[in-house]
Amino acid sequence: MDQTASIAEHLAGTSGITIHLSPAQIFIGAGLLGVVLLSNAKSLLFAWHGRLLAQLARHLLLRRRQLTIKSAEHGAEAIFAPVVTFSYTPLLDIDYNLHKSNSTFFSDLDDNRTELMLALFKDVVKPLKRGKDSLKPKMFNLGGTSCNFKKAIPPFARFEISSRILCWDQKWFYVVSHFTKPNSNKPTRFLVGQQATKASTAPIEMKTSEDQQDRIYATAITKYVFKAGRVTCSPDSILIECGLLPPRPSAEEQLGSDDAAANVKKEQQSHWSWAEVEEECGKHLKLAQNFGSLEQLHGTFIGRSGPAMYAY
Repeated sequence: MDQTASIAEHLAGTSGITIHLSPAQIFIGAGLLGVVLLSNAKSLLFAWHGRLLAQLARHLLLRRRQLTIKSAEHGAEAIFAPVVTFSYTPLLDIDYNLHKSNSTFFSDLDDNRTELMLALFKDVVKPLKRGKDSLKPKMFNLGGTSCNFKKAIPPFARFEISSRILCWDQKWFYVVSHFTKPNSNKPTRFLVGQQATKASTAPIEMKTSEDQQDRIYATAITKYVFKAGRVTCSPDSILIECGLLPPRPSAEEQLGSDDAAANVKKEQQSHWSWAEVEEECGKHLKLAQNFGSLEQLHGTFIGRSGPAMYAY
């Protein structure tokens, strides 16, 4: 102990630096440190992991029933409804241009898209135990993402992220996400969660395309595939297992008998039919598959087939 004290005294003496802090200075310093940490809490070490664990606990354990979408209860149109996240830009997310760094958009997307995928597909991610009839767990895996930046987000600015299922094909679910200015998302009602019993108090506003575009900071698209072990599961099978699709029309209904037409019309007055879901899915399928075709870029890798500029 004496040796340690003598070493400390020797170092202080040789460096010529002596620090004396009053209680007030310590209090102010601790306060400033607290402000810095709190204002950057979103981007601190392990904060991302903590948010992910909280999402899993909320959806799979604590509020599973309240945060689950079902076609019979919410309508098949709920498949395409967005999940909205409110966020902000801490100093740790700022780049040398003094606005939100492009790379940080993707960590924000992780939070929002995970919330969407769990709200829709938790019944296959962690199936309820039903004895021998229990489903085999299936997990969604990110296959690719791309983000188009439109406007810069300044430091400490608040923004919203909304993600929804855009469409699907034989293998992939395509999710579209928008980063927008505050108060851009004003839904007519909420389907699940604490606000589910509340209708929006804001009047329905018919915005022009220019008005909507002006509120967008960035738009991203992501594709997900579901796997049961190493086996790929089709999106249609996942939607059916989760109870998200309405009943498929029978052969008689597809032929268009009078009674079937009346039943379809009655169904349309309440919730979407199978045909309406297919129509909505097909609206943007070509656009999404154009993004999917970017996999061909793997073939542009030079590797050992040509020279490189340099390595560092």
